[in-house]
Parts: sequence; structure tokens; C-alpha cells
Amino acid sequence: MSTVINTNMASLFAQNSLANAQNNLATSVQRLSSGLRINSAKDDAAGLAISQSMQGQINGTNQSIRNLSDATNLLQTADSSLATIQDMLLRLKQLAVQGYDGSLSSTQKLDIVNEMKDLNSEINSTAKRTSFNGINLLSSGAGVDTTNSDFYAGEELVLSSVAISTTGLSSSGTLASADASPYTVSISDSFKKRMAGLSYTFSNAGADLTLTGTLDGQAISQTVSVQTVVGTSATSEVHSQTLDFSSFGTAIVINTPTTTIGTQTGAVIAAGFTTKASLNVTGNTGAISNISLSGTSSGSYVLTASNGTVTMTGTINSMATTQSLTFSTVAANSTTTFSFDSFGVSFDISAYGTALNFSTLAAKFVALDEGTQAAVGTLVLSNGQNSSLDFQSGATSDAYITVETVNVMTGSSGSTAGAATQMKAVGTAITDTTSNSYLGGLDSNNDISTWQSAFQAAESAIDTALDYISTQRAVYGSQMNRLSYISSNLNTQSTNLQNSRSAIIDTDFASETAKLTKGQIMQQAATAMLAQANQMPNVVLSLLK
Repeated sequence: MSTVINTNMASLFAQNSLANAQNNLATSVQRLSSGLRINSAKDDAAGLAISQSMQGQINGTNQSIRNLSDATNLLQTADSSLATIQDMLLRLKQLAVQGYDGSLSSTQKLDIVNEMKDLNSEINSTAKRTSFNGINLLSSGAGVDTTNSDFYAGEELVLSSVAISTTGLSSSGTLASADASPYTVSISDSFKKRMAGLSYTFSNAGADLTLTGTLDGQAISQTVSVQTVVGTSATSEVHSQTLDFSSFGTAIVINTPTTTIGTQTGAVIAAGFTTKASLNVTGNTGAISNISLSGTSSGSYVLTASNGTVTMTGTINSMATTQSLTFSTVAANSTTTFSFDSFGVSFDISAYGTALNFSTLAAKFVALDEGTQAAVGTLVLSNGQNSSLDFQSGATSDAYITVETVNVMTGSSGSTAGAATQMKAVGTAITDTTSNSYLGGLDSNNDISTWQSAFQAAESAIDTALDYISTQRAVYGSQMNRLSYISSNLNTQSTNLQNSRSAIIDTDFASETAKLTKGQIMQQAATAMLAQANQMPNVVLSLLK
């Protein structure tokens, strides 16, 4: 190697080695301090992509485990109530056999029937109150048939036509001759409902025009600027501008012909509105905001009205039922609930802008004809169906398990309407009063054979119901076992996925500490050699002496 001064190759090599040593040392320190081998995409781009994909699988798997825990708890809730119902059925079985005792008097038999009726009622109560996170597990009820029913949540009640009128404007839609510009006013449909029955006024400060009024019970105002119109030629011109009062859903379009009035300032136009115009929205509007059902059975229920009183008729527990309810006035921007308790039906009615008069409301309410029924004002409820509850059981959306809720109530209709014929047969055998074939239709005047036949029929129905409940508990038990195996498998999957991800992304401390030590030694060695290399040009001085 030549002896030179300007280029110290040994120093450059040492500097390069020192920079590499420092970079390697910094990388080791970063990995050891964070515990991660991959701290940014540059550390291992492919490894980062793989590890993030695995993290998605891990998150999905862990959440699925929690989902299945909810499913297990739901099934345990349902099973515990089914166990209670099964115990009551076993007691009913015992009472039915006891009632077959020929030595008992009719009064004693009636005492047995009374206990059986109480147990039947408690079966329905237990089914009704068994829920999980608001989901009925043993008493799925009816729902509004939105296709056939004249009533449904969100149904609009327009009690009179909604129209827009403006005072101070001529029949041609213009202000007085001082400002002959024609005006048109439009309000969006959604705002018409909220503004119905109310008046709105204009005021101005120069060219700034302000619309003021009440919306949803709150006083609001909005200001827009009116532009000056200037004619640019002797020929006829029409200059249009739109005043957008968006807070009110209102647009005012002004078409100014300049050949007639020449230049027209925005202040003059705004003043015309202030002195000559106001905005009135006629009509009364509202909506059925919600329909609540409390154990109501499926079927059609007709509503009629007279002088503000609404009457609902229908069949409950095989009996024709009627209930009348006097509608009250619904205050502006408020909601009132009208409850037909005998049917377990409640209507929430909301008023927009102005109050809904009770007599007009009642008449309009029963005149609704939105469904396919021949009779107007008919509420149609569909059969209560079992709810299918899906729980994701894996990292991907196509892995899930379905849990079916049931309806074990014993009524044929009404608030205790059931879905399983096995359970409804029990209720009929105990409570039906239409025939002496059923316990509910018997009294002290019936002979022993009639009593024994009725108890025998009840016992047969109870045996069938016991088998049905046992089957449902077996289904739920097998599902709980299945969920247990799925959860165990998912836990194993999650552990293996986390182990695989750890191998990619986590720091191997044994290996990295060795690299740290090596880096520290290399840094010290490179520093020492750099110092030596920087002294090497001094040899040239001896040649110059």
C-alpha cells in the first residue's frame, strides 16, 4: 500500500467497521429492550406480514372462546329453568294420579285441580321470566306481521294534509310592486312533519335574512345572505338565487327580472320578506313510533273508534275479548303510550310540531289501511317462532354453532300462548272450561267416572310433556358438551398460534444477548483501531525530516 496523507484507507475501513458495530449494537439493544425481534417493517417485512395475519387469527379465536362461553351460560340458564319446569310436571303427574283415587270427594278433587292450575300458571311464569341478555329463552312470543298488518312501528299518521302557505305574497308568488321578484318556497318532507301546525317569521339586518321559529320544541334561527341583482343588458334577464335555510329544510328560490326593476339590492329583497312575508306550515302529523307486545298470541285484532274512544277486539284463550281505551291528546314534540292491557299490546304515538287532537287521532288511527287485510285498522301478529341464535366458533365467519330457543308455555293463545303442542295439551287438560273432558270444566256435580277420565287425560298429556322437556334438556346438554369440546379445541389452537407467532416476532434473549456482547466488543475494537489508523499518517513526518 502506498504511503499517502490525503486518503487514510485504514481509517476509512475502521470507521466503516465502527458504524456497522454500532448499528448491530443498536439493533440488539432495541430488541432486548422491547422483547420483540421485529420492531418495524424493515426488520423483517415478510415476518411482520405473517405475524399480523396470525394475530388476526388469534384475536378471532380468543373472541370465539368468549362467544362460546356466553352460549354455554345461555344454555345453562335455559336448562336450569327447564329443570324447574320438569319438577313441576312431575308434581302434576303425582297430582293427576292422586286425583284418580276413588275414595276422594269432589271437593277434595277440586282442591287437587286448584293446585294443578297454580302449577300450570307457574310453568308459564317461569318460562316468561327466563331470559339471557334480554332474549326470551323459553317463551318466544308473536311479532307484528309488517306485510299484512295495518299497523307497524314507524307508520306515519298524517291527520290533515300538510301544505305550505306564505302570507304577504301576491297570488302570483311575488311581493309588492317595490320588489316584483317571484318567490317559490319548498320544504323537505321530513321537515314538514316536524314543522306541521307552526309559523315561522323573517327578519333582516341589511342583506342578511333570518328565519326564526320552533323545531322539535326548540327555538332556532338561521341567517343567510341575499345577493344584489344587477342587470347587465337592456334585454330581459332573469337572475335566480336560492336561499338555503338548511336548519329548517327550507329553500327559497328568487327569480328577479332585471328589465322590470333594474338593479335590486340584497337589502331591499331581504326587507321585503321581513315586512310582507311569513311561513306557515299547516297540518298535524305524527307516527306510531313503537308497538310493544307482552305475551300476545298470534292472530288478527281489529280496532274501531267512536268519539275518541278506540276499541280492540280479538280472541284470547279461545274467548272473544274486547277492550276500549279513550285516546288522549298527544302534546307537541312528545310521545304518549296507549296500552290495551287485556291484549298485551301497547302503541307509542309521537307528535311532530303541534299536538295531535285525541278525537281526530283516534279516527285516523283506526282508518289505517296499509296491510293486505280486508278490514281496515287491523293489527296482525305472526306466530311466535323459535329464535336461532348463532355463535361464531372459530377465527373465520363461516364457523358457527346455532342454538335454538323454545317456547314451553302451556296456553293456546293470549299472553301464555305456547308453540309446542305437547305443552299446550297440558294447559288445555288443566284449565279448559269448555268441556267436562278437561279438569277445568268439572265441578262437584260430576260423577266419579267423569273425574277419573279427566284426570287420566291430564296424566297422559303430562307424560307427553315430560318426554318433550326431557328431549329439550338432552338437546341443550349435548350442545353444552359440544361447546366444551369446541372451546377446548380453540384454546389449543390459540396456544399453538401464539407459539408460532412468538417464534417469528419475539426476541430470543439467549441469542440476542450473545450478539449484544459481540457488538460491544466489536465497537470497542473498532474504536481502538480507528484511533490507531488515525495515527498512521504521522509516519510521513519522519520522511520529511
